[in-house]
Amino acid sequence: MRVLLIEDERHLARAISELLERENITVDWRSTVYDGLDAVSTGVYDCFVVDVRLPDGNGIELIEEAREMGCVTPILVLTVQNNTDDRVRGLNAGADDYLGKPFDNEELLARVKALVRRSAPTKSSDEIHIGNAVLHRKSRTLSMKEKTAELSSKEFLLLEYLVRNQGQVLTRDQLLAHVWGPDAEVADNALDTYIYFLRKKCDSVGLKSAIQTVRGQGYRLN
Repeated sequence: MRVLLIEDERHLARAISELLERENITVDWRSTVYDGLDAVSTGVYDCFVVDVRLPDGNGIELIEEAREMGCVTPILVLTVQNNTDDRVRGLNAGADDYLGKPFDNEELLARVKALVRRSAPTKSSDEIHIGNAVLHRKSRTLSMKEKTAELSSKEFLLLEYLVRNQGQVLTRDQLLAHVWGPDAEVADNALDTYIYFLRKKCDSVGLKSAIQTVRGQGYRLN
């Protein structure tokens, strides 16, 4: 699970990050509306935790813009305790839940997990179908009829992300951020290398020409 935390109070951001990371949740921290929206656009997160008060704008406006971008990722908004106006505005803007400051750590953790669980009810399924082929989550294998190919962790993340966005062009930046993380330093040809080997494995089980290169844009699963 990967969470985007948009919070300008450094000590609070650190505390929230440590809380979530203890549960093996990856946390990326941004402290402004500008940087937050840039991270939102990558499309790699399972949940956003957004503070209302940010130094360069309003968290509610960030939520509105994220929804206008077509983002459906669940959002938990952090508000000042007993500030009904912020809660109502946040929910009307597209937030899915709210939590007032100061808050109980366990409640924050429970709310994040609940939002992710509700937004992806089918994620518990081990099988993802791609035409006549099946991608298995637990074993990280791709199979079709009697043929099976084992995938590396990054190959699996790439293929799963392409499947979840089948028919849509995913940019290189989106794919890199999803597999390696938004802030990772990755060699220029790393993505092309993984796509090359992933195509070979798709071909080996009979899933021919599944991953299409869209010149100047990125890749798409047909």
